[in-house]
Amino acid sequence: MQGRKNSPLTDNGIKGASDLGRKIADDRILIDHCLVSPMPRALHTAHLIRKNSGFDYKIDIEPLLIEMDLGSWEGMRCADAISSFPEMYGYFKKRPDMYVPVDGGETFKDIYDRSVLLLDKIKERYDGTVLLVSHMILVQGMLCAASGNSLSELRDNSPIAQTTLYEIDL
Repeated sequence: MQGRKNSPLTDNGIKGASDLGRKIADDRILIDHCLVSPMPRALHTAHLIRKNSGFDYKIDIEPLLIEMDLGSWEGMRCADAISSFPEMYGYFKKRPDMYVPVDGGETFKDIYDRSVLLLDKIKERYDGTVLLVSHMILVQGMLCAASGNSLSELRDNSPIAQTTLYEIDL
């Protein structure tokens, strides 16, 4: 369970980001701006996408795009979280409205609220197409909030595929 712990992109991650950049070019998706999580793995992804798209758009760090803070679960193997906290892990995976962080971290309500704030900020400040480079749980939060779904439905968009383009029309 990675959360905000950083690790470098794997070969698969590098390939995925490069492929996505080429897909953006092939599909002629015009990116006007790019906002990226401050996590180094996300920044690397954003730069690979831009490089392989052949387009030249500005990349800015957006702190609201950072991954969920998993508290004491960061760096923990899923199997260990399941055996130590079976009920809470079940909520983490399937009932975001019932999940309470174990020893620090964010709730899914925090993620949902941050997603709403981010989407509102984008609507107010940006015209055109904005590419967001973020993380799985925050992507789930944005998809949930943009669809007008409730917090209990936040994990319904699971799993989120790595280096996949999801479109949100604001």
